Amino acid sequence: MYRIDVEIRLGVSEKQMDKAIKVMEKYHYFENWIRYRLGPTNLIVLFNLEFVNWLKEVYLNKDGFFLDREIHFLNARIKDLENELDISHYEKIYPCLNVKELQEYFGKSNSSILKAIERMNKKIDCKCYKYGKLYITPTGVKWLDQNYYRKSYLKELLKYKKLLNEKENKND
Repeated sequence: MYRIDVEIRLGVSEKQMDKAIKVMEKYHYFENWIRYRLGPTNLIVLFNLEFVNWLKEVYLNKDGFFLDREIHFLNARIKDLENELDISHYEKIYPCLNVKELQEYFGKSNSSILKAIERMNKKIDCKCYKYGKLYITPTGVKWLDQNYYRKSYLKELLKYKKLLNEKENKND
């Protein structure tokens, strides 16, 4: 779709679209969502349909948090790509970890991990004691990954989507 058509259809200004493109390039730097062509008098900008969907579902949608919308969008696209490539859905396996291991797993400080566990306990109870040490069950580690440390989870999703895009491009 032409840039001007997308701006009119979504009701955004040129300045807003430039800002949206910068945000998109921060997270989806590997995507080929924007194409540039030299027209007879000026540069023609074309947007991929997936970019237009990202604009509607993530960037312009103000329901909830941006990272949550981004994660939801990526999960839907990953599922579509897996179905298209006939690949079984990837499900990450989470281990049972103590506090020290959680620090290494997420690359966070002790105080950050303890705060995250405290917040997790308000939602779900996923702690147990083994050998006198506090352990977080796999369900709890998954909750921490997907709900508390969302930026690292988003990076993992982006890497996996990039891998799927590469496989898709090889099949074409």
